[in-house]
Amino acid sequence: MKIITNKNLLLNGINITQKAVPSKTTLPILEGILLEAKNGKLKLIGTDLEVGIETTINVDVIVPGKIVISSKMLGEIVRKLPDSDIEIELKDNNVVYIKCENSHFKINGMTADEFPDLPEVKKENGLVITQNKFKEMIKQTIFSVSTDEIRPILTGVLFEVVGDKVSMVALDGFRMAVKNCSVINDNTFKSVIPGKSLSEIGKILEDSEEPVNIYFSKNQILVQVKDTIVISRLLEGEFINYKQIIPNDYKIKVTVPTSHLIESCERAALFARDSSNNMIKFEINDDIMSIRSNSQNGDVQEELKVNKQGEDIEIAFNAKYFMDVLKVIESEEITIEFTTNISPSILRPLDDNGYLYLILPTRFKK
Repeated sequence: MKIITNKNLLLNGINITQKAVPSKTTLPILEGILLEAKNGKLKLIGTDLEVGIETTINVDVIVPGKIVISSKMLGEIVRKLPDSDIEIELKDNNVVYIKCENSHFKINGMTADEFPDLPEVKKENGLVITQNKFKEMIKQTIFSVSTDEIRPILTGVLFEVVGDKVSMVALDGFRMAVKNCSVINDNTFKSVIPGKSLSEIGKILEDSEEPVNIYFSKNQILVQVKDTIVISRLLEGEFINYKQIIPNDYKIKVTVPTSHLIESCERAALFARDSSNNMIKFEINDDIMSIRSNSQNGDVQEELKVNKQGEDIEIAFNAKYFMDVLKVIESEEITIEFTTNISPSILRPLDDNGYLYLILPTRFKK
């Protein structure tokens, strides 16, 4: 194999592929990236056997061939090379020579025959969605995925398609994020995508209107973004019937500027994180929302003017769970719906009916 390629193109391909390379593994071959050159293209593949990423770049192929090179070593070398053309040549005994201007590297590769093939995905169900829309759906749900392996199904995100409506749902037993959007589609199906896989897909997506093709088979998902393909296993099992969890009614509703709420909660959280339960308390009386927290180091009180419908209420939440959602809401105002101080509350962007966040309150002593 012998190729000549542009540094920035190669580095971008490495950065994308590295997202699937495991940091720790008992199989040394998985620590590498497979490089396969033919027909003016260089294919780069990385996998941890659960997620596989393949991306293709244009190169000058002098001699076709393939080799596996340490992902860490290749990435560090290319990052430090000057912005110039890079020559990569494979010689006998899997030895790879990398040249760029006055820099010359000789590294030991691994035979490509030992690298596992990415699974074939039968394109049984599929849809097309824009990159920015899919990226937003991931961003607004992924943080609610459970990290507890006791219930593996909750470590994933439900991807549910009913006609032209797509829903993504994540919950961990303390909070739940639901994002809906419309697409051109007439299928009905659902799958649960591992949170780790979805997080890596989100890092590849751009804020653009360009399309993403998503295909599902029984056990796998394939996501195609331009010249990059991500393949991941799907989680087995039945996801919780999340619609039953969402309250049908509320007794109190407040509307508040999102930026003001974030700033006040961030200040209140300075003391909340020093306490045993990381709690911030909300007292809503008339049109004033008081936000409080205390610890052995002191206490803090913030006051916000809100638009309130319904009764007064005192309620408390885990500071992190409450603030996580505020960071992903882009609406200028947010609504919060309460029933009682021991019932789930719902947060919604004022101008986005397709998103809701359910959070359980924390018990507190008056």
